Amino acid sequence: KQDGLNVLLVDADVDAPNVHILLSTKRKKIDTVYAFEPKFNFDECVLCGLCAQHCRIHAIMQVGDKYPMYFPDICTHCGSCMLVCPTNAITEGKKEMGWIYEGQAYGVDLLMGELKLGEASAATVVTELKDRLEEIRKNGKYDIIIIDTSPGAHCDVLRAVMDTEETIAVTEPTPFGAHDLERLIRLLEVVESPVKIVINRANITEGSSVIEKVAEKYNAPIISRIPYDDLAVEAYAKGKPVIVEYPDAPASLAIKEVMMKIKEELGIAR
Repeated sequence: KQDGLNVLLVDADVDAPNVHILLSTKRKKIDTVYAFEPKFNFDECVLCGLCAQHCRIHAIMQVGDKYPMYFPDICTHCGSCMLVCPTNAITEGKKEMGWIYEGQAYGVDLLMGELKLGEASAATVVTELKDRLEEIRKNGKYDIIIIDTSPGAHCDVLRAVMDTEETIAVTEPTPFGAHDLERLIRLLEVVESPVKIVINRANITEGSSVIEKVAEKYNAPIISRIPYDDLAVEAYAKGKPVIVEYPDAPASLAIKEVMMKIKEELGIAR
């Protein structure tokens, strides 16, 4: 933002969104996310069993000539049960799954999703967040849109990074970090998203060879090594970015290096 760029930061880690906390800013709820939930009218049910047969994750079960049993905790809200019911005994209900928020900090606009506590399926909230983001992107307001995903390599990460120009994989120089990094790179091959690597806390071990081996194997360049820095810990404890609180700290200089390389590659360096 200091370069005059319009930036949107999207927190797609809907299980535990924390961007607003790290930046000590308030967020405003702008929408509630709902998902399909089947409503059964057993007066119309003919016990055909089609709803149970077509539920791929077995959220509906029918035993013998008994009415179908519904298990809401494992339902993925696809609606196939309603579509196949020949007597319209299943109608569309809705279930509150989470919320969408917006905010602003340090001149950067924020967009966040949050999964309702106790819900297991983050997909509905991530999908709503991405749909809203697509509309924003069409407006052409922002020079850069950064999406912070949940950690790991799973379908919600894939949803978050689809249609992005490139992915920055942030990892640590440990065997666990290398394992997750390799899984993530293989996942991103599905959507053909170019991957670049940033090694965080790069100095916590004697070397970064485990990460370098993965980078070489998949031809993914390492664009920066951010050192462990006590000043970064201190800054985030205050709810401030380290590059704002301590602009000359080792971690800040490394983060600025990442920012510059991204802008150069996107052709927007100023």
